[in-house]
Amino acid sequence: MRSHSRRVVTLFVAGLGLAATSSVGAGERLSMRVNPQMAFAPATLVVDTIAERDSANRAIEVVVESSEYYRSSTRQLDGEAAARTMRIQYDSVPGGTYEVKVILFGEDGKPRAETSRRVQVVSSLDR
Repeated sequence: MRSHSRRVVTLFVAGLGLAATSSVGAGERLSMRVNPQMAFAPATLVVDTIAERDSANRAIEVVVESSEYYRSSTRQLDGEAAARTMRIQYDSVPGGTYEVKVILFGEDGKPRAETSRRVQVVSSLDR
C-alpha cells in the first residue's frame, strides 16, 4: 500500500510539473493570425500578434509585402510590462499575393523571433 501511495504522489508531482510548462504556445516567443486569409480587393487585413512577455522585448514590427505593395508598422514594447497581444489593421490592400511577417526585436535591436503567413487578395481583374 505504501508503494502505491508513493507512485500516486510521484505521478501527481510529475503532472504538476507538466501543467506548469505546457501552457498554450509554450516555448514560442511569437505567433500571429491574419484575417482573412483570402479576400477580394480592396481588402482590410487584420493582423493579431501574440508575444511572450519578456524583459528583453523592445519592439514588434508587422510587414505586409508583395511584389508591388509594401506597408509596415512598428510598435515599441516595454519588456514584461508590454501588452501580450496587439492588433494592427491594414485598409484598402490591393489584389496580390502577400507575405505577412511579424518580427520581435530585443534590447540589442536584433530580431529575437519571426513568423510569417501567405495571404491572397483577389483583384477584380482576377475574378
